[in-house]
Amino acid sequence: PLWGQGRRFMETFYIYTKRVERSPTQISIIDLIPVGRENAISRNSLIEKCVVFGLIDRSVSDKDREMRRLLQKARNDYTILNLSDGNGYYRVSINDLQDLQRYIRQEDSRAKAAFRNHTLAKKLYEDYKHGRMEE
Repeated sequence: PLWGQGRRFMETFYIYTKRVERSPTQISIIDLIPVGRENAISRNSLIEKCVVFGLIDRSVSDKDREMRRLLQKARNDYTILNLSDGNGYYRVSINDLQDLQRYIRQEDSRAKAAFRNHTLAKKLYEDYKHGRMEE
C-alpha cells in the first residue's frame, strides 16, 4: 500500500501544471485528454477527436503517428499516462497515485536502459577513435 502504520501517505498533494500561454480559442491535444483513469480515452477516439478539432489534417496518411507526435510534445508540459494495459490515455488525478507510481518506475527503467545504451555507444566510439578496435 501507499501508506502504512495508520499514517496517511501524504498530508497535502499538489499537482504541478506548467502555465502554457495560448489563445483562448486554440485547442490542444491536452484539452482532449480527460483526468482520471476511469475517464481514459482510447487511442482511436483520441485520433478521431484530433481530426475533428483540426489538430490532425484529414489528409495525413498516418494519423496515429501524428497523434503520437502531438502527445510527445504535450508531455513536455503535462504528465499523460498510457499504461501498457491498453486502457487509453488520461491525466492523473489524486485517485491515480498507484498508476503514477507504476508510470514513474516504468519511465525510470526506460531511462536507465537508454543511458546504458548511450554509455556503450560512447565506449565503442572511443575504442574506434583510439584504434583499440577494427572492423
